[in-house]
Amino acid sequence: MLTDILKKADLYADGLNKVAERRAHWIVKHKELKAHLKEIATYLNANSKYKQGFFVDTLQAFNEEMNGVCKDMPSVTFRSGDMPMLVTFKNSVGERKEYIEEGFRITFNPTITGEIAIMFLPHRSNLDKAPPEYAAMAMVKDPAELTMELASDVIVKGIEAAYFSSFTGLADLPADTEPDAVPVLRHHEPIGFKRYETTEKIR
Repeated sequence: MLTDILKKADLYADGLNKVAERRAHWIVKHKELKAHLKEIATYLNANSKYKQGFFVDTLQAFNEEMNGVCKDMPSVTFRSGDMPMLVTFKNSVGERKEYIEEGFRITFNPTITGEIAIMFLPHRSNLDKAPPEYAAMAMVKDPAELTMELASDVIVKGIEAAYFSSFTGLADLPADTEPDAVPVLRHHEPIGFKRYETTEKIR
């Protein structure tokens, strides 16, 4: 019986070794992933018809309480730049307000278990009543299993989902989405209208 109890207690040591191994794999893999995503961003920046800009960021796990970072848990983010929404408001004293749609983000986040959570943040703007939340795209059990083909596939699906979350593609959202499609966390937000002195009266 004591041997059986010891086997269960030793699960902690086995689990700790697996976490350490997965984290070590990520330290190596995130560099390959970053280089691959930079290659995609460079290609899109040179060849896409609309130049909102594509970028790759590396962020460190951060503890706000003591302003410390954990260098063993970097995240990698593929993101797009902001886009003007072609909506400008003016008032009688000449002030102007223009609306900008912030870019989307696809983030490869290491978790406390050493797994990699791939998260998607759709486009957002100050027209939104509530900011959208991250949606889970995939979970990679071991970073060593993260291939660049899988990363490319994630970017393809993420950009498509991002388009449908943008004001540029929201009206084109297909009625039937694929079962594995990333949920689009956006909907139409009314701008708000009221009568103004220059509004034409119809009698």
